[in-house]
Amino acid sequence: MATCAMPILVVGAGPTGLTAALTLARNNVPVRIIEKELQHRRGQRGAGIHPRTFEVFHFLHVPEIHERATFFPPLQEHHKGSLEPLNTFSMAPYKEPAPAIPYYNSKAMGQPTLEAIVREHLAKLGCTVELGTRLVSFVQDEKCVRVKIAKNYGDDREEVEEDIEVAYLIGADGAKGITRKQLGLTFLGSTREGDCMVLGDIRLEAKGLDRDHWHFFGAMSQDMVTFRPTDELGKDGWQFVMSGRAVDPKGLVRDEEALVNCIEDFVGLKDDVRVKEVMWVSDFRPNIRMVDKFGVGRIFVAGGMDVACAQFSVHTPFGGQGMNSSVQDAFNIAWKIALAYKGLSPASLLDTYTAERLPVIAEMLGFTTELYDRSFNRSDEEHAVESGLERGMRRSEKMYMLGVNYRTSPIVIDEFAPTPTSGVAVVHNAYGDGQEGVLRAGDRAPNAPGLTPVASPSRTSAASTHMFDIFGSTHHTVIIFAPTLASPVVQSELVRRVVVLPGSASGPDGRVEASSEVDQAVDVEVLVDHEGHAYRGYIVESQGVKVVVVRPDGVVGAIVRGVEGLERYVEGVFGRAEGMH
Repeated sequence: MATCAMPILVVGAGPTGLTAALTLARNNVPVRIIEKELQHRRGQRGAGIHPRTFEVFHFLHVPEIHERATFFPPLQEHHKGSLEPLNTFSMAPYKEPAPAIPYYNSKAMGQPTLEAIVREHLAKLGCTVELGTRLVSFVQDEKCVRVKIAKNYGDDREEVEEDIEVAYLIGADGAKGITRKQLGLTFLGSTREGDCMVLGDIRLEAKGLDRDHWHFFGAMSQDMVTFRPTDELGKDGWQFVMSGRAVDPKGLVRDEEALVNCIEDFVGLKDDVRVKEVMWVSDFRPNIRMVDKFGVGRIFVAGGMDVACAQFSVHTPFGGQGMNSSVQDAFNIAWKIALAYKGLSPASLLDTYTAERLPVIAEMLGFTTELYDRSFNRSDEEHAVESGLERGMRRSEKMYMLGVNYRTSPIVIDEFAPTPTSGVAVVHNAYGDGQEGVLRAGDRAPNAPGLTPVASPSRTSAASTHMFDIFGSTHHTVIIFAPTLASPVVQSELVRRVVVLPGSASGPDGRVEASSEVDQAVDVEVLVDHEGHAYRGYIVESQGVKVVVVRPDGVVGAIVRGVEGLERYVEGVFGRAEGMH
């Protein structure tokens, strides 16, 4: 096994860069993460976290993000100058967690809080963010990336440049950052120059303005200001968004007094509203843009929306997909780099990053732009049955990203997929809706609770577990669904092996006797699916045999019948099939 002594360099310490760094550190890969700012970033920014992203942090062992995130309050519309509610509605109805989907609701957490949580986990693994350190330039060859960075120690001291060699570079420094520009990636798309927004964090004193709703004053098609309460900023803290044709975003960002006057004017409640402090502010213009590929050689870019339009697949904020898709970009490339870095996979595995993520981002830009246009439709809104705000802010389950898939990836194997009909074009939806009762290679792997370990003479009985607690960012998981105990069909240090038996395999007392052969395989887990969630979620007949491979990112890499299919998958990811019998 070839290994490398050089670290991986991550440029940018927002959610994207931190996710990449944590994934690498969890895989025992040395990593440096640099941030050009002298202090950690401020600003709630994109605060919506969707179910698929909570799953990423579950696999990275960061439970605090879901635990501390809060539900979005109902939205409430007001005319300018009035606290009388015109309409109150929720963006999406609350959904009870399901066996296959333990995280079924979007929640809110400002990016400073999220980033602080991830930094704490990174620090426990010996990695800290190097503040005041910017990327200057880089060159690469087939062996490494030679990078020049500059450290700013503050106090008017001169920057100190440092030349380093790294194995790979992940640029999470945005569309305006050095990585994309020097890599020469084409940034395709357009900017809505006529539309602009100002958003920020404030402390607000507002008589009669309750903290149980997300308040919207005015119409989205005209002048509007919104206030979302967030205790992350204090008991009088609010995140605001202001839009309007007459808004001068650059001017308001520079002139705090003008910003305060504009906010108070948009609300129209005169002395009943007073901005006590502007904590952070930025401007935003909708960009419908993405790069044409996500990497060249040993250098990759990752990241989606930034409120200043400064990351790669720059989206409107109305889909709430930007930060979430950025985290998933980072997770996708980081586990692959970890394998390549350790010499466990060929460099060709890294090419699948673009192949898998580009269709997802392209499709996401399409429907979030459609949502934005619908939200700001300036046609005769007075006669609409539903307000423009409600049309624009209603969220379908598609937004949860549970249906995002890589079915067309060159490394996924599915021996159970239906054969395409001759002459009929197959339309691939990379942002699928996650249909119940359908599971294909490339889809999100479902959870399954209630899996009971098999007791044996050498193994004491343990508490039941979840499939999600078996998956992890450091390994593949091979799940063998079989009606009776048998020796696993794969022996490899590269995977975690699990045999799942149907509930019918147990006796009246719920026990299953383990054979001596299986008992000797101390690194193989044998579980009984007493409640049937695993067999239902993975579409397995109770007496059927199916082998499912789940990747480190929680994606189904293969659904096969046995050794031959496993060999094909292992060869595609690891470049060789070893330990298969």
